[in-house]
Amino acid sequence: MITPPSGRRKIHTGILISALLLLFGTWLSFGKGATYQALGTRVELHDIIPESRVVINIPSGVFANGLRPTRVIFYALPNGNTIEQTEGRAVTDESEWRYNIQHIAAQTAFLRESDSSNNYIVVYVESKTRAWTSHASKYAQSGNMYTSLVDSVRNFLAFNFSRFASVENQKLILASHSGGGRFVFNYIASSDVIPHFIERLIFIDSNYGYESEIHLNKIAEWLKKGEKHLEVMAYVDTTVILEGKPIVSSKGGTGYRSHMMATDLKNTGVELNFTADSTFKKYVGESAEIIIKENPSGKIYHTVLVEKNGLIHGVLSGSSISEKGYIFWGERAYEKYIAKP
Repeated sequence: MITPPSGRRKIHTGILISALLLLFGTWLSFGKGATYQALGTRVELHDIIPESRVVINIPSGVFANGLRPTRVIFYALPNGNTIEQTEGRAVTDESEWRYNIQHIAAQTAFLRESDSSNNYIVVYVESKTRAWTSHASKYAQSGNMYTSLVDSVRNFLAFNFSRFASVENQKLILASHSGGGRFVFNYIASSDVIPHFIERLIFIDSNYGYESEIHLNKIAEWLKKGEKHLEVMAYVDTTVILEGKPIVSSKGGTGYRSHMMATDLKNTGVELNFTADSTFKKYVGESAEIIIKENPSGKIYHTVLVEKNGLIHGVLSGSSISEKGYIFWGERAYEKYIAKP
């Protein structure tokens, strides 16, 4: 069914998504102020694949320029979060802490204002199980389903926003936090090669599911095609003790998996230079950056990696404007865009 347009525009799609595209096109309205344009307009889609929910944030005005490429950021949600919590807003009650740990809407607004070379669309991808890990376990063909979801959204955008988001003009970024990494890894595993239209892969403490035998060769070959980038941000989580027990096994955490990914990639010929100080261990090359936060005191940095400009850095690292106007692991550079309750 289709619900009438409102502050939160919702379209129930399922297998009828292509039939609904034309109907949608006349509904959209945008705020006219620059701040409203940077924050964008929300469109909501349901059940493109079973038990899924998608919210697309569309730019307008000066942030939707048809003369420049459009980066479409698919952000696979962490376990436990709703899309609204992931978008973020200012909070006054500690019980609402989930709204204050990612601020992807505000980080996207920062990207729109800071990067005049690209348009930015963000696509929040939520499993109704509140965990892509359990969704993937439930559906044997989950990788094919996730490919279908991505392709459906690409076509949806191209049909309705052809002026600046035609298929040819889209450059996709697959980003994830926490259990959202399962969405990205299963997407990669479902095809022989990573599609050429994928520009970046961003894992923000979400590479638990990396497996050399399944993912390495595809990621390495994709990186070698040029103008591609892999960004991994993790921390040493093996030092964390919670309720008397380690939160991960010696080889199960993202810190270990990040070192493993770097070693694997170097063995395939991907150039990565290693540096280390008291704050980070880094593997940096022309096409990839893997950052691992040191953690001798055993703190939990799982969401802090996102909050401290994680998405911004994941998108801009390796570019000419990397760490201009922001610092990864610095103060929140997107503060002025955080929505008020």
